[in-house]
Amino acid sequence: MSEQHKRSSIRYPIKMKVKISSEQFGTRQMVTENFSDGGIFIRDPQIAQLKMGDTIKVQSDEGLEDAPILNAKIAWVSSVGAGLEYLLASQKE
Repeated sequence: MSEQHKRSSIRYPIKMKVKISSEQFGTRQMVTENFSDGGIFIRDPQIAQLKMGDTIKVQSDEGLEDAPILNAKIAWVSSVGAGLEYLLASQKE
């Protein structure tokens, strides 16, 4: 079975600017490599230094003045980036 079929959501190869905030490095603009209903992958050496389970905040940086801020956790890391899983159940309405 291919890696795509193992995922619970389809990944879309879209690059989009996002603001990532973490206790480890503050707030930085990064670019997604792909995204799905459940999360995003960011190719960036700084985010690759975070640990699985670390929580961060994600916000679109594509021109929306008041884009929602989503809570996420580091689901996996590699030498080039990290996969983020949205923590939607913990979002404030």
